[in-house]
Amino acid sequence: MPMEPAVKSPRGWYFKVGAGIRIPPNSLKLSNSWGVDFSNVSKIPSMGNRFVDWKGNVLLSVPYNDMRSRYGAPYYFLHRADLVKLLAKTAQRSPKIELRMDCRVAGYDLDAPSVSLANGEMLTADLIVCADGIKSAVRDRINGRPLPPQDTGDVAYRILVPAKPLLVDPDMAHLVQNPWAVHWMGPEGHAVGYPLRDGELYNIIIDVTHSSDRGEPLPDEGHVWKSARSNSELVERFKDWCPEVQKLCAMTGQYLKWKLADFDSLDHWVGESGKVCLLGDGCHPMMPYMAQGAAQATEDAAALAAALRRSSNIPGALQTYERVRKPRTTYVARNTRVLQEWLHLYDGPYRDERDRMMAQDDETNPIFWGWSKRKDWLFGYDASKLEEEEIPTLPPMPPDEARVYLDKRVHLRNESRL
Repeated sequence: MPMEPAVKSPRGWYFKVGAGIRIPPNSLKLSNSWGVDFSNVSKIPSMGNRFVDWKGNVLLSVPYNDMRSRYGAPYYFLHRADLVKLLAKTAQRSPKIELRMDCRVAGYDLDAPSVSLANGEMLTADLIVCADGIKSAVRDRINGRPLPPQDTGDVAYRILVPAKPLLVDPDMAHLVQNPWAVHWMGPEGHAVGYPLRDGELYNIIIDVTHSSDRGEPLPDEGHVWKSARSNSELVERFKDWCPEVQKLCAMTGQYLKWKLADFDSLDHWVGESGKVCLLGDGCHPMMPYMAQGAAQATEDAAALAAALRRSSNIPGALQTYERVRKPRTTYVARNTRVLQEWLHLYDGPYRDERDRMMAQDDETNPIFWGWSKRKDWLFGYDASKLEEEEIPTLPPMPPDEARVYLDKRVHLRNESRL
């Protein structure tokens, strides 16, 4: 049926979203099936995930050289703004889609259903899909109680730097020339880096605990994004790390900084009327440590479309959609919490045990992709088939005495909600 999506966003935001995004095969093959042509956008095929300790020692490399043959699509690094432009252009070419990109939603009628826009216009439909993010205006109403995002204890920095200075540095050039997603892991923090736009840019994400962050604390309430131009807090925070991380911090100019938040699995994704549902971060926000937030939202869309095709009525389709999607997204989100603990361990016997476990291709491997069965489960899934699946064993947590997020100086101070 024709769709009239209204994007709840300020004018032009979608062409200015900075930094990188990873497009794994489980979502890329779905986008390809919808006519999204990635040949029209600058992208870099990922060589895989590489895990390095904070002194620069490589602990684990998970190559992605078999993505297309094994899972049906490659794994790409893209600039977010390039991806959004590509998706918008693809939608605009479809005669079945009316895309309204400069609208702000002012209210919802979940029974009609209808959407009221800030300009006074009202849009009605048979089904409203609310993909309005972690601060969803609809989630509380669907669940009948307040469900504010929960602070995870971490703050993130999103950074883009030009790649040219890296390429002329013989100790840094490999980061651009060999496009791994490199994860540097250390006490109470980690950094991830990979190249973008045919090697013109280098994308960096840095995640640290609130207690170890050297910058001005972010507010507990309200807007939690912060744009800054001084790199002094990062330089100070990572002054004892390996030269690669130190140099990346020193190169940092402007960056965005925000609190990472999530929440437990929701009771409901579908409104009582059976005419409204949630999708993406509105119902399963997750930390970026799995690089699966956008991918799981893409899977949601494919599963929802499949459920609507198979069902004779919308309420029944929505119940199928929620039943099939909730276990998978809950599992992926829980894995981000597991990774958070393992990536941020202090040096010592528990870190040594982690490093030993990382070499094992079995369920004890604390790094999600280190066990082939988990990697196959994630990348090989086709959400358009609407299949209920066996969930792999969750990786183990570190012993309580090693866990950073059970430490009072980190955990107890982060009971505040966003």
